[in-house]
Amino acid sequence: MKKTLFAAIAGALLVPAAWAQSSVTLYGVVTTSIQYVNNVQNTSNGVLAPGSGSATLMTSAGIAQSRFGLRGVEDLGGGLKAIFTLENQFNTDDGKMGNGGLLFGRQAFVGVQHRYGRLTFGRQYTSAFLTMGSFTPVAYAPEFEPVVGIAGPNFRENNMVQYQGTFGPVTTMAHWSFGERTGTFAAGSAYGVGVAYNSGPLGLAAAYDEVKTLNTAQAAGTSGSNDYGRDMRAMAGASYRVGPVKLVAGYRWGNSVAPATGTPTLLPHRDDMYWLGVNWDATAALRLSLAWYYDDIKAARIAGVTTNPKNPQQFLALADYNLSKRTDVFFAVNYARNASLNWDNIAYLPNGQSVGYLPATSQVYYKTPDAKGQLGISLGMRHIF
Repeated sequence: MKKTLFAAIAGALLVPAAWAQSSVTLYGVVTTSIQYVNNVQNTSNGVLAPGSGSATLMTSAGIAQSRFGLRGVEDLGGGLKAIFTLENQFNTDDGKMGNGGLLFGRQAFVGVQHRYGRLTFGRQYTSAFLTMGSFTPVAYAPEFEPVVGIAGPNFRENNMVQYQGTFGPVTTMAHWSFGERTGTFAAGSAYGVGVAYNSGPLGLAAAYDEVKTLNTAQAAGTSGSNDYGRDMRAMAGASYRVGPVKLVAGYRWGNSVAPATGTPTLLPHRDDMYWLGVNWDATAALRLSLAWYYDDIKAARIAGVTTNPKNPQQFLALADYNLSKRTDVFFAVNYARNASLNWDNIAYLPNGQSVGYLPATSQVYYKTPDAKGQLGISLGMRHIF
């Protein structure tokens, strides 16, 4: 009797496997680097303080942000599949979670996939961010590239519906984010589109992203005002491969308009950004990269005053050597002019305190106001699993 009952239970559990195949994959990246940075302004409890000097620190970003994730797929039949991704960011220097302590702060979405494309729902990257990823010099390496300067501070968004489709050499994307606020459909929402063409050695891309920004009181939920600002970005990029050498170039138009009332969460500005890069696969294991980034700032409004800070630019030299298919070591020299590394802060209040026209990136360096630039030298290791 017990054997019969066990066989019946086991058979019932195995029935779904006969008509629906599913899998879940654990994946991730673990990165650590030692970095030297000069002209660093001191901080005390997160507040800028007098004094400056050089700093040597350990980071968990480097050539890629440390993370782990779960990716799942289930075959529903007829070419239709159910999919999901849950991705966490963590720090290797202290073991803490990144993304403000969110459990799955990098990505958390579920959806369906078919040969006509995929439709996903949840916390995701914007269409512009994904479209332009292959058209930046070092693919958004967080320690070496001004990612926020290129894609904006909202390159991940909550409550998003996104479509992606690939048709031959053309990939298209579009998304809508419902935003964070209740009681209004527009404020805090966002949308974007992107299209990329890749055929042979040539790649082309274009994208647009817009976010309805709030003032600080609205973001804190203490104001019922429905007025909102707009952070708008249009981008274009191109790449071309000649043997072991890949050339990339890009342009980003930006315009951030503040809400009509209150203090904006994103400082208003108007700028044009450009970048150039070259990747050389010198050997099967060694890739060498050079990159240049330049931001032509038309105007930035800080503390109610319109200013025109000096245009920042950044230079990068990066060597990445593969010890195996999953483990590599890297060395980089990064120099920013008229800005902190990755443009964390580029303008200054009358009292000399440095502030950013964009929110700080994952690396916060706070260049001293009297320094013309900031140098960073990094040596690190990455393992992919």
